Amino acid sequence: MLAIYLTVFGFILRAGQTEAEAWNFALNMLAGLLPFQAFADGLHRACTSLREDRSLLDREQFPGEVLAAAKILSASAAEVIGMALLSLAAALHGNQAGWLILALPGAILLRILFTAGFVWVVSILSIFVADIAEVLGFVTTAWMFLTPIFYSPAALPNALTWTLAFNPMHHLVELYRGIVLHGHVDWRLPIIVAAWAFASAAIGIWFFKKSIERAKDFL
Repeated sequence: MLAIYLTVFGFILRAGQTEAEAWNFALNMLAGLLPFQAFADGLHRACTSLREDRSLLDREQFPGEVLAAAKILSASAAEVIGMALLSLAAALHGNQAGWLILALPGAILLRILFTAGFVWVVSILSIFVADIAEVLGFVTTAWMFLTPIFYSPAALPNALTWTLAFNPMHHLVELYRGIVLHGHVDWRLPIIVAAWAFASAAIGIWFFKKSIERAKDFL
């Protein structure tokens, strides 16, 4: 998939850009698309996590939140491989990430923590709302297009620029891009991403623990 995206956006759909500009666009797009797809994939897998492992929930000592969280790790495998290949492609293209590339695992862990909060909520809601997966598909698609992945933040109309401050995926995508492609990151960015991640996880685990016993009655 990485090869297809790079070929299409780096060679075919240049839209009047030079080869270097087209490659920069493709690399920036993939640096945002990979973490967002891992986030969305984790949410979709969480919709069936508790139903698939219902027998484990019957064990009193088994932490039910692990079942939903495990889906995040499986959804993250493609992201880890993709980011490694993207880092290599960026280096071959001339991007100098330098020692900052060592911070990439930390960015991935923050993305996993951020996803965990949503996964714990979605895994519970999917028990009470049968069509949550369909709604979730619409929401994640809309969220993806509202996040500057296929365009730069500067391309947003002035009336919508305020949404960037309240879009955690925007900050996360910019963190990934800074680490993998640009070799520098605004010092405030990791703090913002970490705040969103820990807030999401805290709310998610509170909601899960508060609702899991009631949810078991509907499984």
